[in-house]
Amino acid sequence: MITWLSAGEGLVAAAIAIIGSVFTFTANRRAQYDRVLALTAESAMPPIADDRHMIGKVFEPPSKLTDGRPTLLTQDEIAALFRVLWYVQRVDALYASLRPPLRVGRIGRAQALLLDSIGADLEAWQSYVALDLEDPDSHQVVVTNSARGLNHLSEAYERLRTQRRISSR
Repeated sequence: MITWLSAGEGLVAAAIAIIGSVFTFTANRRAQYDRVLALTAESAMPPIADDRHMIGKVFEPPSKLTDGRPTLLTQDEIAALFRVLWYVQRVDALYASLRPPLRVGRIGRAQALLLDSIGADLEAWQSYVALDLEDPDSHQVVVTNSARGLNHLSEAYERLRTQRRISSR
């Protein structure tokens, strides 16, 4: 009788642990999605939206950019550019924090949601930071270090698109 009782207690304890693990897993996944949605929504609200608009007017439409000559930026536009790049660095940090603990090279669902949410912006901003930029005093504006997050996210987005093309065949 004692063995059946012990076995029953063991099963109940194991069931509680399994239920707790499943609950924790689903709560963590939901929290990841919430973090992704909150950060991507932030890009459409001031001050990031205002900065994106200000600096975007300089680069769009691409036909107005002169070939071979640097794009001149005012001090306010330079500040807006770096604030947007700082936002992208925060997005990159979130992307890194969402990495699955197992199968590290795999892009998880929350990471894919993040990349899908900002994918179009990544392509546009990659082309912007590739331009030769100058301040009003004709000094080059160097964004190499500040654009690391942008470059990392762009590479990850391209990898995700490639994985989807391969899996859809």
